Amino acid sequence: MSVVLVNTLKCNRFHLVATRNEQWRKLCNYFQGLLKCCIIIGHVFLCVASFLSFQFNGSDMKYQTARDVIPSSERMQREIIASHKRSQQYGINREKRDKNQVRLSPAEFDAKVEKNKEILTVVIPSISDFYELLSPEEFMVAYVSGDGYILHVAGSEKVKSAFAKRQGLPGYRWKEEDVGATAISICLKRKIPIQLNAQDYYCRQAHGSCSCAAPVFGKQDNLDGVLVVVGLNSVFHPNTLVMITMAARSIEKHMRLLRRNHEKLLYTGFLDSVIESAETGILTLDREMRILKINKKGNQILKQRGLDGKQNSIIESLSLNLEDIQLNPKNWKEREVSLQIDKQDVHLYYSARPVVSEKNELLGAVLFFNEFKDIKKLANKVSGTKAIFTFDLLVGSSKSFRKSIDLAIRASQSSSTVLLLGETGTGKELFAQAIHNGSKRREQAFIPINCGAIPSELLESELFGYVGGAFTGASKNGRPGKFELADGGTILLDEIGDMQHDMQVKLLRVLQTGEVQRIGANKVSRIDARIIAATHVDLQKAIKHNRFRTDLFYRLNIIEITLPPLRERGPEDIEALALHFIKRFSPGTSLSSDALEKLVNYSWPGNVRELENTIERGLHLCDSGKLQATHIDLQVKSTVPNKGTSGTLREMEQELINTTINACHGNMAQSAKILGVSRTTLYRKVKEFGIETV
Repeated sequence: MSVVLVNTLKCNRFHLVATRNEQWRKLCNYFQGLLKCCIIIGHVFLCVASFLSFQFNGSDMKYQTARDVIPSSERMQREIIASHKRSQQYGINREKRDKNQVRLSPAEFDAKVEKNKEILTVVIPSISDFYELLSPEEFMVAYVSGDGYILHVAGSEKVKSAFAKRQGLPGYRWKEEDVGATAISICLKRKIPIQLNAQDYYCRQAHGSCSCAAPVFGKQDNLDGVLVVVGLNSVFHPNTLVMITMAARSIEKHMRLLRRNHEKLLYTGFLDSVIESAETGILTLDREMRILKINKKGNQILKQRGLDGKQNSIIESLSLNLEDIQLNPKNWKEREVSLQIDKQDVHLYYSARPVVSEKNELLGAVLFFNEFKDIKKLANKVSGTKAIFTFDLLVGSSKSFRKSIDLAIRASQSSSTVLLLGETGTGKELFAQAIHNGSKRREQAFIPINCGAIPSELLESELFGYVGGAFTGASKNGRPGKFELADGGTILLDEIGDMQHDMQVKLLRVLQTGEVQRIGANKVSRIDARIIAATHVDLQKAIKHNRFRTDLFYRLNIIEITLPPLRERGPEDIEALALHFIKRFSPGTSLSSDALEKLVNYSWPGNVRELENTIERGLHLCDSGKLQATHIDLQVKSTVPNKGTSGTLREMEQELINTTINACHGNMAQSAKILGVSRTTLYRKVKEFGIETV
C-alpha cells in the first residue's frame, strides 16, 4: 500500500512540473503534503501494529512492545552522559574528527562487504523503502556492521556530503573509541535503540544534526549491525526512532526467514543425499500411485530412468493397496516378487510403509526394495557362511596328502563338479573351502549343508526352498533354499552318500538343468552354483546295493579327489598336525618325545578331527608347559592295524565300529565322538551291520 501511494506521489510531482496553473499547483502541493503525512502515519501505524505482534527469535517466542524495546527519554540521556564520560577517557577530540580514524583498505572493504553479503541483500532494499517515507532532501540512511564499519549509505546528497566531512563514509569504523558519543557508537556499545539531537554528540563537529540508530540482531541475539538515519535538523520527530527500530526488526524477521529457508534447503539436501547414498532402493508414491521420488539405487535395480512423477507398469505389477498398507502394515513387510523388466527376470524383496499426515491422512507410501542377490549376500555375511580355509592353511607334507592338494588346486580353476572322498575327519570340508577360495567364485557365497544330518522330509525345503503357505508351518513370506543362496558361489553337499533315494532324483534334475523349483512354486529359477559333494561312503558299493543312483554318481564324479586317512599320511604329518594344534590352543607349550611316540603309534580312526580333540583335551591336563604321554588319553587300544589284515572295506568298517563300541562299554555318544560321526549315523551303522550293543 505504501509503495502504491509513493508511486502516486511521484506521478503527482511530474504532473505538478508540467502544469502552468499556479493556483492548481498550490492546491496540489497542499494535497501532496497531506498525502505524505498520511503515508508516514500509515506506515507508523503498520510498524507499531507489527511491533506489538508476536516475534520469533530463533526457537523462542518473545512478546515485545515499543516501551520494552525503545528506552525512555530519561534512560537515553543517562546513556548519552555515560558515553560522554567514556569518550573523554578514550581521549576523543571534542572539536573535530580524527584524521587517522580507522578505515578499511579497498580490499578489506570488499572482503567485509562479501562477508555481510547476505544481510546487505536485505538491508539495501529495506533502506530504499524506508527512505521513500522520509523527506528526500533532509535525510540519509546507513548500515553499519556489527564490528562498527559503515558498509552502505543512501539518501540526500546534501546530508551525505555533510556526513562525509565527519568521516561518515563506507569503510570507516564508528566505535566509541573512534568517534566518541554518536547514535551509531552508543548503539554498537549498548545494543539499544538511541536518538541523539543537536548538542548530544561528544564531538562538536556533529552539533546541529540529529540521528537515530537501532540494533539489528542475528542468530542467538548476536549483533549483526546497526541501522541509522541521519538528518540536518536539530531535532527529530519522536516517531523517527520508532520507525527506524521497526525497520531493524523487519530486517531481523526477513533474515530469520532466510535462515530458516536456508536450513530447510540444507536439511532437504541432506535428506536427499542420504536417500541417494542408500544401498537400498527407495521409492515414494502419492495417492494416485505416481512415483514422487526414486533414488539412484532404485533406478539401478529397476533398470529405469526418469520415473519421477510418472505411473509405471512395474508398480502396477506389485498390486499395491495403499489402504491395506495403512491398515495392515505388517502384511507388507519383506515381500518377495519376480518382475519381468526389459525381458529380464528381476527377483526383488520389498517392504511398503504408509506415509500419513499429522492428522493421520493417507498421503501415499514408501517402498524399500533390494535385489534378491543382494539380500542373499547380506544373509551369507551375517550367517557366517564364508569359506575360511585356503590351500596354504592345509597342514601336511606326505606324498599322498600333497597329491590330493595338487588335484584340488587344479579343480579350483574350473567350475566342474568335485567329489571329495575320504573317511570321517580327514578334512573334506576344509578342502571344499580351499577349492572355493582358490576359484573365481571366492567373493561369492560358500553354502555347506550336511545331507545326512537333516531328515529327508526337511531336506527338500532346505535345498530348494518354498513359497509362502506351501505347507503347514511354512513362513508366509516363503524362504529361499540353499541352492538359491549359493547362486554365483559354491554349495557343499556334505555326506551325500547318506542322502535318501527320492532326494537323489530331485538333486539329479538340478544337476542336469541348472534349475530349482521351490516347494509350492509354479515356476523354476535358474541358478549358477558350483557343486562340491563329499562323503565317507563307498559310493561304488552303495550303487551295487541300490542305495545310490548310478546316474547321480556320474554327474558328481567329474573331478574325484580322495583324501588319505591320517594313519596313511605318516609320522611327519601327525607331528606337524599335533604341533599345529598345540600352537593354536596353547602357544608356548611343547610336545615331549614320549607323547609324540604315543600319537604316532595310534591308528586314528577319527583321523585329524580325533587328533585335534585329543590334543585339546591333553592341554587341559598339562600344567608344566610340556605335553607328556600321560596327558594323552586315547580311547581305543593304540595299535596300528596289521598290514596283512584282510577283508573288504565294509568288513573293516564293521570291525572298527564294533571294537570302538566295546572299548567304550556301549557308550554310543563317546563312540560317535571317537569315530568322528554323529550319533544318528552311528545308530544307523549299528543297525545296518547288526552290531549288538551293551
